Amino acid sequence: MFKRLLKATFFVSICLFSFINSAQASLLVSPIRVAFEGRERSHEIVLINSSSEVKTYRLAWQEKLALPSGGYKDLTAEETVGYPSASKMLRFSPRQVTLKPNERQIVRLGLRRPKDLADGEYRSHLKLEAFPPKRSKKSDGEMSINLDVLLSYSLPVIVRQGKANPKVEITSKALRFDQHSGKTMLNVNLTRTGEYSTAGNLVAYWLGEQGDEQVVARLNNVNIYPEVNQAIKSMAWIAKDFTPSNGKLRIVYEGQQEFNGQVFAEKEFAVTAEAFTNN
Repeated sequence: MFKRLLKATFFVSICLFSFINSAQASLLVSPIRVAFEGRERSHEIVLINSSSEVKTYRLAWQEKLALPSGGYKDLTAEETVGYPSASKMLRFSPRQVTLKPNERQIVRLGLRRPKDLADGEYRSHLKLEAFPPKRSKKSDGEMSINLDVLLSYSLPVIVRQGKANPKVEITSKALRFDQHSGKTMLNVNLTRTGEYSTAGNLVAYWLGEQGDEQVVARLNNVNIYPEVNQAIKSMAWIAKDFTPSNGKLRIVYEGQQEFNGQVFAEKEFAVTAEAFTNN
């Protein structure tokens, strides 16, 4: 029998889609990305507690650097010097929220642009960190394992000054077909230029020797930030009962949210059946 209480704490970073629940997620967030454009001075973020317990979250700013392979790196205090942070010109309220099951809360963001703000893009990340749940104490000597999972959610908040003119090129692709599982993976290389980020969806269309063009792969919420010039995105082939064959692969990077209706890049590749297994 253990005499001491064993306690493990894990920090879990979860990327949530707008109002999509999962077994791991106890907080629904919408939107999952905020961008201040033109003369916009305020935005709202909606939080909903989707769990069956009372949850408390603390809100704070974080400075993060986007990585070419995806995800972020937390910046140290020294690394933030000279970094185009947005937090200094942003305010949010409240700073802490307690939500009952299915209760919602609006977090308000306010922006004050400095008069001499240089053209470019500024970004900080708003972190929502859950407090550990309260646990009842066990009697002395009783064996117990207390596993507290601290959920941390982080969403980018962007301030743009000047006209956004990001440019993206689809430079190459790679296909790999697994004969045992019958699954195909598509890797797409993207090159971004300019001082501004992009936000959109990556969609791949297939036109075989017979049949109509169909969507075979899709990756939503593809953001490429100013510090990333080259990005590699991986997508699973979703076409059922697919057999590698000759055809045409058309890849489109289409904008969403403030870029809705804009096509950042589009490229068509002639593909042979051997291309699926020779890469």
